[in-house]
Amino acid sequence: MGRAARSARATGRTAVAASGSADAPGPPGAHAERRAAGRAFGPRTLVEWCLLAAAVLALVMLAARQGWTERADLAAYDIAIAAQHHPARNDIVIVGIDDASLTAIGRWPWRRAVLAQLLERIAAGRPRVIGVDVILSERDTRYPHDDALLARSMASAGNVVLPVVAEPGPAGMLVRYPLAGLGAAVGHINMVVDTDGVARQVYLREGPHPVAAAGLPHLAAVMAGFGRGGGQPARARHEPAVVTEANGWERSGRLRIPYAGPPGTFARVSVRDVLAGRVEPAVFAGKAVLIGALATGMGDVLPTPVSRDGRGMSGVEILANTVQAVTDGDAIVAVAPAWQAGGTLLAVLLAALAALRLPPRGALVATGLLLAGLLLGALALLALARLWFAPAAAVLGCVLFYPLWSWLRQEAALRFLSDELARLEREPGVMPAPRHTGATLDSRMRAVYGMSAQLRGLRRFLADGLESLPDATAICDLDGGVLLANRRCVALAPALLGRELPRAPGEQEAAGPRRAGIHTLIETLCPAPAPALAYWQALHERYAGVSTAPAPVPEGGVEVAGRGDRRYLLHGAPLHGDAGAVAGLIVSVIDITAIRLAERQREQMLRFLSHDMRSPQASILALIELHERRAPHDRATTGAAAPDSGVLARIGAHARRTLTLADDFISVARAESKALAFMEVELGGLVLDATDQLWALAKAREVTLQIDLPDDPAVLQGDPTLLARAIANLVSNAIKFSPQGGTVTVALTREPERWVVAVQDHGPGIAEADQARLFEPFARLHEGQQGAPEGTGLGLVLVRAVAERHGGKASVRSQPGKGAVFCIELPAPLPAP
Repeated sequence: MGRAARSARATGRTAVAASGSADAPGPPGAHAERRAAGRAFGPRTLVEWCLLAAAVLALVMLAARQGWTERADLAAYDIAIAAQHHPARNDIVIVGIDDASLTAIGRWPWRRAVLAQLLERIAAGRPRVIGVDVILSERDTRYPHDDALLARSMASAGNVVLPVVAEPGPAGMLVRYPLAGLGAAVGHINMVVDTDGVARQVYLREGPHPVAAAGLPHLAAVMAGFGRGGGQPARARHEPAVVTEANGWERSGRLRIPYAGPPGTFARVSVRDVLAGRVEPAVFAGKAVLIGALATGMGDVLPTPVSRDGRGMSGVEILANTVQAVTDGDAIVAVAPAWQAGGTLLAVLLAALAALRLPPRGALVATGLLLAGLLLGALALLALARLWFAPAAAVLGCVLFYPLWSWLRQEAALRFLSDELARLEREPGVMPAPRHTGATLDSRMRAVYGMSAQLRGLRRFLADGLESLPDATAICDLDGGVLLANRRCVALAPALLGRELPRAPGEQEAAGPRRAGIHTLIETLCPAPAPALAYWQALHERYAGVSTAPAPVPEGGVEVAGRGDRRYLLHGAPLHGDAGAVAGLIVSVIDITAIRLAERQREQMLRFLSHDMRSPQASILALIELHERRAPHDRATTGAAAPDSGVLARIGAHARRTLTLADDFISVARAESKALAFMEVELGGLVLDATDQLWALAKAREVTLQIDLPDDPAVLQGDPTLLARAIANLVSNAIKFSPQGGTVTVALTREPERWVVAVQDHGPGIAEADQARLFEPFARLHEGQQGAPEGTGLGLVLVRAVAERHGGKASVRSQPGKGAVFCIELPAPLPAP
């Protein structure tokens, strides 16, 4: 038998619509989902993502370390401070040296006797502490006795805190202390401004390196500690930061001020009103009182996060906010560096993961939500927990990653489109591929549109081709679901239209309904569907890979009995994709009812030939033979004249020729019929049987038969009767056309993958132009020539039919005057491994 060579080609699944529609995709099978699992990203995509993420993270950390994002962080900090207003403490009062006081008392500086009187009036209300934001580091040369009055007032109050000022000098920082005789507590009032000139923070201790930890406390800390710790500075919440300047001055204990509100938030009274007695001393009872300048153009006025309309905040108000922060213990501190770095990296990684996992629109939305979360989270953290997370570096990373990744993906998309378009242009097809030009995204999109239009046309073309097939045809996935069926198939099984298959127990629901499957078609066609279902099961096991030892699949399909005495041939074949694997199966249902009817008529004709025609011819020959035997006896007894023996001989010759023609025709018809019973045969034995049958003919013509057989047995599957008859026909023809006394050689040889039976004679030979007619029915090249042997013209037709039915072929080699070699080539079975 012939062997069909198959090549496995891989595939992606092609989902098409049921019942002739080429526009609705069908559900893919479970095996395709398993193959697609774990293949969301290609290795190049992951490498590009990792490299970009690492580069952005490195840039973000460098920006944070170098302070490139400091201005943006400060802007966010100011927004957070301005949004978290809280009430000022009612035990902090500012006694302001305002414009009204300057008008009433005179221009600054006042006599220190005025300050002494002011301190006495405030101390009369028994405040908890009095902070004087006035520099008193030099003696009063105009009124020397006023220093003594001021010293007695401070001593009487016993809770006055004076400022210490540190100023740059020629030999480093110059510290200006209050007059030694004043006998008040001291604290520094140095204010640290950021790079944008805004006052946001102070340091709780300052001094020359390395004694800053034991250096001067801040005036606000000293005031907050009065009456609560034996006069020691309060231990406020702060950052353990240490800053050493180039001149050796060291600051420690950073305290970020949570400003209660804009200027004017704290309670204030005028010095003029206090001195004039319009403010009762009881107003100051148990409170922290700050004396400082509020007048226009006097004292230090600094911009703060809560300043409005370009107005700054006076130094005494900044001291009031600092005293409140130290007293309440709610100073703002930055998160630990590890948490700051971790939060920044986490935000950037989340933005990177969103860009990798989500579509562009989703990634943009996710990035926007991350940015909003960073800013709002920083504001909420400062307002609720007095913790400061600098978001600018993380915002920079998120803002950078999305466009950079989008650019990389666009470049990858352009490369992919270019490669795919070039590949599609090289792909052979039934329709011409459109050419594309240009390297921009728009040009590639136009090219893709043109290619998709071509694919839609090709799909329509294929769908129309499927509709035009003469047989009922369905395309199925490997699970048996019908993806595409032409009208003839739907006409055989109308249930294929719109029918949903029942789910097996425990089967999970898919995204959509299950379409009708091949089982629906088989059960509709066949009253007894078992053979067809077994054939489909064998196809499924073979091509879906669900069995390691699949059942054999009949090469020519399986014949099934339909309803109403119909006969169908069910035939399936695999469909492959462009990568190599089987994507689905195409199943054809061929109506062979007319063929089977023709075969029955043919069988009836053969029976007619073999019996009804052969019987009269055999009877004629028998009567002629009987008459020839009785003729001498009749002449002796009756004296009657015998019939003309020549007439009887001619009648016998025609009868024999008719009988031979019928036998040859029946043999050819049997060789060409489908039902042949093959068995294991030994070809050498058949050669010997065929030559033995013709020994008498060869002897009569004085022809020598020379037989050449191999040592090994020539075993194959075949029909021994037909093979022997075919070999005998070739030997018979060789004997008939050989000259008297000639030699006919019958050789059996083994060639690669085949056995060859060659019959060689030394007759007149055959012209090359006539060789093509040798295997045609009733073709006799030498008919009418003198001495030409008789024949029916069907002998070589039988030889060709037998050879082809066994998967081989018949051939001839000849030249005029040099004899001929007729060959039968039969496939040899492969040796066992």
